[in-house]
Amino acid sequence: MHIVLYSSEPWHLPDAAVDTQLHHLTRMQGPLAELPRRVVASGPDLVLVRGFEQSEALISALETLCAALPGVAVALVFSAPEPALLMRAMQAGVREVIASDDQAVVAAFIARVQTRLQGPRATEAQPGRCIGFMPAKGGDGCTCALANLAAEMAKNPGLRLLLIDLSLPFGDLEMFLTKEAGAHDLGGFSDEIDRLDGPLLEQMTHHLTPNLHMIHGPQSLDHLLHVTPAYVERLIGITRHHYDYVLIDLGLDAISLSALALLDQLVLVCSMSLPSVRRASQIIHLWASMGYVASKLSLVVTNVSGHDPVPISDFEKTVGLRVSRVLPQEIDGVQASLLDGQACITLKPRSDYAKAIAAWAAELTGQSTPGKSIWQRLGIK
Repeated sequence: MHIVLYSSEPWHLPDAAVDTQLHHLTRMQGPLAELPRRVVASGPDLVLVRGFEQSEALISALETLCAALPGVAVALVFSAPEPALLMRAMQAGVREVIASDDQAVVAAFIARVQTRLQGPRATEAQPGRCIGFMPAKGGDGCTCALANLAAEMAKNPGLRLLLIDLSLPFGDLEMFLTKEAGAHDLGGFSDEIDRLDGPLLEQMTHHLTPNLHMIHGPQSLDHLLHVTPAYVERLIGITRHHYDYVLIDLGLDAISLSALALLDQLVLVCSMSLPSVRRASQIIHLWASMGYVASKLSLVVTNVSGHDPVPISDFEKTVGLRVSRVLPQEIDGVQASLLDGQACITLKPRSDYAKAIAAWAAELTGQSTPGKSIWQRLGIK
């Protein structure tokens, strides 16, 4: 690959990070205004941009660059990026925002791009589906919906499911399913990633049920720092070979955005509040601008009651995507779930919420939802 490093000042990245025996490296230094012209003229396969402040000029330059090089991977190196910058950069066409210019981090990103350019091997099978769940905003019920969906799917003993809490910095997925703390968290797995196999996964994951396992979110700042895009990509690649479904609770940060390319499906969960509608529209646009297949994005609306002022049809027109599933409001059940550490569908199995979750799980797994027998309809058990 021809790799171009463009920065505002000298970028003393060692050649070892790029492996100049495999790749041709071009270092460029200059103002932001010259970035698109100079980089496009060099004919790169991969571009890393570093050393510029967050501004409209930066986004404009990146958008121009990505439009001129549609098949080229462009990455922005930016320490502690704000969510607004992440979203704008991805909308501009940037492949990834790297939060560190550390040699190992850059080398890992280059290796990922090279793997994607080479394409998957025809003989490799992906036995497990990887599905991400992202809230339009906090409080929309995404984590609760994911927890209950996983609990419902796990009722089928023939399925093996893994939950990964990637809602950083500190997720709370386990609160809807258990009161027990896991022995290992997401950051702790990083120390074992090189030898992670089926038996070790069985040993390290938290077994909520015999066929529903979980990797908890980081429990400390030290473990949080171990979670990088390269590590998450390797973890997902390994785990999906040992589970039928890998279900990931996502946030809106650099780590979660880098994981989007690995998903078989993204479920966007939102409520009908104005802030949620606005953010859902932005995420839908972001998904399209990143070149992901529209059919892999589904929209789920939560906390729906009979008093919602906006019809679902109007909601769909506003966000620009058809609603695939509606989950009714269930205040008491959710509160009880958090207090007891059990899924809402377990505590209130006859609620409308539980029925909606059951229908969702049946559709996802391709299984029919069992109806009432004639004896049940007559009130005879």
